[in-house]
Amino acid sequence: MNEHPSGFDHDYLAEAATLLAHDEPFPGGAVVPPIYQTSLFTFASYAEMADTFAGKRKQPIYSRGDNPTVMEFEARVAALEGAEAARGFSSGMAAISATVLAFVGAGERIVAVRNCYGDAYRLFERLLPRLNIKVDYVDGSDPDAVAAALPGAKLLYLESPTSMMFELQDIAHLTRLAKEQGIVTTIDNSWATPVFQKPITHGVDRVLHSASKYLGGHSDTVAGVVAGSAAHIKHINEQT
Repeated sequence: MNEHPSGFDHDYLAEAATLLAHDEPFPGGAVVPPIYQTSLFTFASYAEMADTFAGKRKQPIYSRGDNPTVMEFEARVAALEGAEAARGFSSGMAAISATVLAFVGAGERIVAVRNCYGDAYRLFERLLPRLNIKVDYVDGSDPDAVAAALPGAKLLYLESPTSMMFELQDIAHLTRLAKEQGIVTTIDNSWATPVFQKPITHGVDRVLHSASKYLGGHSDTVAGVVAGSAAHIKHINEQT
């Protein structure tokens, strides 16, 4: 690896640049993906429409569900994270809430790292108790504390580095602890981005981003995304 003294891996950046490269023009000869500002999409035939509604073929129907611009974004994030699939949302919190609620139900428990994103914490503290979902917080830098909190949990929620405090976790170690007990893992990777950290390569099941931040980069976008296995993304789609 061509590693900078600061610890920055230039090979990682080169890989990201390659994954984001697009040599073929987009429709109409555009050099960047067009923004499809349409609510509905038409079909060439009734048979195409029937097959699409039946799930036999993939085509956008309504932009709340699928939109070509969003689908391109999802494909790129999935490639960057090394995931099978991704799902875009209107905000980072939409991605967080949809992902959490798709896999955790009433009477179940989440173990979350302390000092997680403030609005995620508000979701955990204000809404989830009304749904009879309990959240216990741990110091993610202390694997023993995480291991002690995991028994009986449905989800391990990570964020490395954490918001404001920038506390780090040994992602691979914590993921192994969770898998030993059949607990799925989710991580907010907004701060590091897939340029600096690929949690799926360390065993994490699902990776979240507030795309409003570093993925967007210019303070002109509000969006969110979750990446993971095709089965997990399909489950999120079916639950939201």
